[in-house]
Amino acid sequence: MGDERRAKKAAKEYERQLATWSTERENCAQMLHVVQTFPGTTDPGLLLKRGEAIFLTVSGTALIEDRRGPGHYSGRSQGISFPIATIGGRPVRYRVGASKGHFVQGTPSPTAIDTGTTYVTDQRVVFRGGKQTRECAFAKLVGYDHTDDGSTVLSVSNRQTPTVIHYGRAVADEFAFRLELALAHYQDKVGALVGQLEASLAEIDARRPAPPPARPDVDTPAGPEPVAVPAPTGGGADPTLGTGSPDPGRPVDPPPSAPGVDATSALPGPGWFTDPWGQAPLRWWDGSQWTGNVHSR
Repeated sequence: MGDERRAKKAAKEYERQLATWSTERENCAQMLHVVQTFPGTTDPGLLLKRGEAIFLTVSGTALIEDRRGPGHYSGRSQGISFPIATIGGRPVRYRVGASKGHFVQGTPSPTAIDTGTTYVTDQRVVFRGGKQTRECAFAKLVGYDHTDDGSTVLSVSNRQTPTVIHYGRAVADEFAFRLELALAHYQDKVGALVGQLEASLAEIDARRPAPPPARPDVDTPAGPEPVAVPAPTGGGADPTLGTGSPDPGRPVDPPPSAPGVDATSALPGPGWFTDPWGQAPLRWWDGSQWTGNVHSR
């Protein structure tokens, strides 16, 4: 009963690992297919330059910039005050002194200043919103980073501050891949990208999960408990065994013919048969050759 539970648990774990592996392989194969076959497209929402093609269009993106929150005054006052009159029974005081302090700016925080559509072409990344437009040309691109919250930070040489475009985690992997593909077309390195993906696909194939070992056939009678026959000592080797005696636990070399059949007949299934060497009453035939497992009747 314990063996059956372990076998079911192993089979379930194998199915889980195989599903994860299949998803990873499918994604890699799909990316390789896109790199090899997708030439880019057009979009009426963006006026393209000569020879320019769009590799990704994402709507509902946000342009992010740092904005300061409300500030406050921090300081203290010093001096003295003394009464100078009384009005309606309440004293009026005159103060002599000064206030010292400074204004503290609010803490900057990333803020969405506009929403719109982002285009990734083979020449630039363009954000087009209702109030703002940003263009990051690849010719002036210094670097870029992808953040965990689903944003890309683009640094270009003609802007003092980076351009941050937020699109969300749902399309983060697709955005990163399409940007790599667009840059590969711009830099004429599509072949190198194909080679990287082919190498990744080969590495994934090499990690295919191995199925659990097959369960023994419970319908096949196991017979009596096998016992190992020790190798004979002295007297030389049995001429029917070639150059030595059989080693218990592994096939004998060279093996005699299959039990009860000639060379043209079908081989019998696994089972206990009369030992062809006569060292024990019975010897195990595994369906293709004699083994070193024997037992008494």
